[in-house]
Amino acid sequence: MTPKDLTSYLGLAAVYLLSVNVLLGLLMSARYNPWKRWPHRRINLLMLHNWTAYIALGLAVLHPVPLLFVDKPVFGVGDILFPIHSPEQPIINSLGAVTLYLLIFTVITSIYRAEIGRQRWEILHYLTYAVALLFVIHGAATDQHLDNSPMDLLDAEKVGIILCGVVMAAATAVRFRWTARHPKFQPRRIPSSTGTINAND
Repeated sequence: MTPKDLTSYLGLAAVYLLSVNVLLGLLMSARYNPWKRWPHRRINLLMLHNWTAYIALGLAVLHPVPLLFVDKPVFGVGDILFPIHSPEQPIINSLGAVTLYLLIFTVITSIYRAEIGRQRWEILHYLTYAVALLFVIHGAATDQHLDNSPMDLLDAEKVGIILCGVVMAAATAVRFRWTARHPKFQPRRIPSSTGTINAND
């Protein structure tokens, strides 16, 4: 396995896992209950959502590292961290870097959502949709062979990435249509000396 292959496989695994993460997030945002509905099992969606995010983030961080060991073109650490002047596809690689930094921001703000405040955090967490769009574009447009070959959207890896994007887009549309027809459960608010608090937090 060459460094090019390794960086491609790491990126592909990150895309698939992030897609699963987004789908789990959509289920949770629609208040899907796997105990009351299919598969009628006690499944901790929040735990799965968190761990898929952590593992996907780890894969995304590792994804460009093998490029440092490619003989040609030569990538430096700066080309990985700030790839605006990278030797190959600087725009697409910069898009990938922006996606990674947004993903890091999303994971960190999720860890500290209690300190941030749930309402502020929910607004920030909408960045997840931007992350999903950007990682699909980056994955589909990247030349994994690093030889200036034309984009081949019929390549198996590209087809898989694009399908992930289609599935996430369709699931997002279904989620918003569902919640429009079935208004979200409004948490009970308990008055406190400093305002109101969420009884379910």
